[in-house]
Amino acid sequence: MNINEKEDVQYLLEHQSEIEEKIGYRFGNYKKLLIQAFTRKSFAAENEEYKSNEELEFYGDQLVNTIMTDWLWHSYSTFPNSYKDDFFYSEKNESELTRIRAKYVNRSALAHCIDVLNLDRYLLLGKSDKNNEVWKNEKVRCDLFEAIIGAIAVASSIKYSYSSSKNEWNWDVIEKSCKLMWEILDFDENFIDMLYDKCYELDIREPKFSFVNKNNDGIFRCNVSLYLNNSWYSTSRDGSGKTETAAKMDAAKKALDYLQGYQIRQIIGNATEKTAVQALNTLYLKKFISKPNLNCFIKSHDDGHQLWRCECFIDEYKDIDGYRQAGIGEAYSKAEAKRLAALDMIEFILKIET
Repeated sequence: MNINEKEDVQYLLEHQSEIEEKIGYRFGNYKKLLIQAFTRKSFAAENEEYKSNEELEFYGDQLVNTIMTDWLWHSYSTFPNSYKDDFFYSEKNESELTRIRAKYVNRSALAHCIDVLNLDRYLLLGKSDKNNEVWKNEKVRCDLFEAIIGAIAVASSIKYSYSSSKNEWNWDVIEKSCKLMWEILDFDENFIDMLYDKCYELDIREPKFSFVNKNNDGIFRCNVSLYLNNSWYSTSRDGSGKTETAAKMDAAKKALDYLQGYQIRQIIGNATEKTAVQALNTLYLKKFISKPNLNCFIKSHDDGHQLWRCECFIDEYKDIDGYRQAGIGEAYSKAEAKRLAALDMIEFILKIET
């Protein structure tokens, strides 16, 4: 094994706690199973002391299907009168069940979970896989999802079987991890990692996540506090989800919106008529908004004076109530009309971002 490959395994182990939090299972003394879940055949071929994840992937594939079938059964079949006159009745018909199942059990869905959780960066790859950049392949990420479930199944089975004479699956543990990662399908990005990166970029302390007691409806609530202006501020926007991870992800997404609003207010909070156009351009250059379009035209003539009207357009705000009445300036000079329109748009943005 060369130095780079040693660093790959070491990198994975250094982030073991983070990985385990994301997949909802602690491997404890069975860390070799965790390593195996991330080991591609190409890496194992170059390093005899490691075993590839192919067999784990096989069992994980079957278990994912079984867990989903069991989930559908308990979700739509265990209600009063499921059995009536010796016939079985389901709350959902076959096409509806197939559609629900397809949302969670398909290559794209499983790959998306791995992508959002950033778990593909821990893959142990041989030279050929690295050259081909296989982590970009949807099937490779899907295989990793299944291998992780397979590793969890094996590790939990070993622990579970200590108290039993048979080697059996620990279905509760496997189901918990499947559902935890499936919850990520509701998100396009890993907002938790993005929030930590944003705090690092702004040179502020790491965010604090706090959980509110789970409601009777089984929904978790999570809030984020951010360290701004030498004090901790709650975003006052609770995240929610069926698992702690989903609630935390939702809270992080809302905290990112809050931080963006905070940055915008810092930039334009003290804008004046004189600095309004420059303030909008600064927001554009910092990629908070699309390019402002200041459209000026002569509205009328009054006692020999031209009355200029300027309208400011910013695409992302066009569907927000009040937008049509915002960003308008009128004056007897084109430059002043433009400044007034920019200032009016800034006042609108501040209302939206407060």
